[in-house]
Amino acid sequence: MFQSLDDKGECVGIYKDGDLYFKEMPPDLDSTWNYVSFLKGMDIEYASIYAQGNDLDKCCPEYIKSDWELINRKLRAFINSLITSKVNLKENCFYDVVPERFLKEYCELKNRICQHVFENTERPTEYTFFKEFTELISDVGNRELQIDRHRLQELIYLPQTKRLLEKVDSGNTRIKYNMFNSVTGRLTVSDRSFPILTLSSKLREIIQPTNDWYVSFDLNAAEMRIALALAGEQQPDGDLHEYVRKAVFGEDYTRTQAKNISTQWLYDAHNPEVLKHDHKLSQFYNKDKLFSDHWSGGVVTTPYNRVIESDAHHVISYICQSTLIDMFHRQIIKINNMLQNKQSFIAFMVHDSLVLDLKESEKNMLPDLIRELSNTPYGNFPVKVEIGPNYGNMKKVKIKV
Repeated sequence: MFQSLDDKGECVGIYKDGDLYFKEMPPDLDSTWNYVSFLKGMDIEYASIYAQGNDLDKCCPEYIKSDWELINRKLRAFINSLITSKVNLKENCFYDVVPERFLKEYCELKNRICQHVFENTERPTEYTFFKEFTELISDVGNRELQIDRHRLQELIYLPQTKRLLEKVDSGNTRIKYNMFNSVTGRLTVSDRSFPILTLSSKLREIIQPTNDWYVSFDLNAAEMRIALALAGEQQPDGDLHEYVRKAVFGEDYTRTQAKNISTQWLYDAHNPEVLKHDHKLSQFYNKDKLFSDHWSGGVVTTPYNRVIESDAHHVISYICQSTLIDMFHRQIIKINNMLQNKQSFIAFMVHDSLVLDLKESEKNMLPDLIRELSNTPYGNFPVKVEIGPNYGNMKKVKIKV
């Protein structure tokens, strides 16, 4: 068992068996608290994945809790003194600015917490996925967003801008995802993250690519397609909402109306406009099968082994949303693997939308990426593609695949 001494990829420092190692890693590393970028691809067990979102404080056993609280008070004191001294921890390795004795004491206690987690927590069934996705979102979180501060200042009249400007000025220009903070598996971000998930559409234009373009991928009618697939139905070609409009609603309804009514009906809305289509929609989407296959004893069990407490009203939304997000994250891992050794990279994810930072010279790989993303375990999902010079000015494009 070992602990890393800093979470920055260029700051390679390891504590193991009472000793500190710098620049080069010691042999026989097999378990630690959490992933850092210099561990990428190594066969490591991470206690933080076993803990499923619980932090070190929550995982700490009672018999060392007082020691852990004491060492954390020392940690906070060191950090406060560094802030007072204006030492930039983004530009300095943590192990270079605190005493080695403290590092050893702190890491030894982390080892004991990890040991407690491993001995008392069952290994997650989906551990391999969690580990791969941890590496992916950590890579995303290690990149600084390119923020147009001048444009941000110009948008100061918007309600969200002042708070965003404070975050940016405080150095919160990276996206720090948490994949264990929601019951369905949807990503959240930490308080110290750039707020990509709640950013207003107008403020999106302040985010610019490192390369040449942002490219966003969105799966067509994704939750509705999951509902079809889990009920054993085949995926229709083309736009699902238009297909349903023709099959269920007819020419008196627009695509938008058909989409809104179908979605409300699937998630158990009870207004009269929705209920009058109940018979036809029931023949198209088999909600009874979703209930019988995935809800029992007050819990929803998804195909990806999530177990979610649920009342009857939330069953369908939990099944469809959770299955979609777990499937989508696995598709994103495939895309990330295709981008290895490329200059283009995954910039970020916003729920069920994937955004790439694309190098102009690598645009010829877009058809392959689209094919890979759309080829899901639940059938072929058409992909909407948008491209733009910043995240706020994206235009829909058609790419032949």
